[in-house]
Amino acid sequence: MSNSVVSSIITAAEHGAEHGTSGVEWVIGGVSLAILVFALLVLVWFAGGREHS
Repeated sequence: MSNSVVSSIITAAEHGAEHGTSGVEWVIGGVSLAILVFALLVLVWFAGGREHS
């Protein structure tokens, strides 16, 4: 991930902590994001690994 993405996530987490947001929502969001990124990587890997005729 790029530094801007990481910093924006950290900033958002800090704002959430200030407003008393529960950590469960961050865990669910993080897991969902990880699944989406993993699925995207798998799609790109399969698409890039096949010979196009």
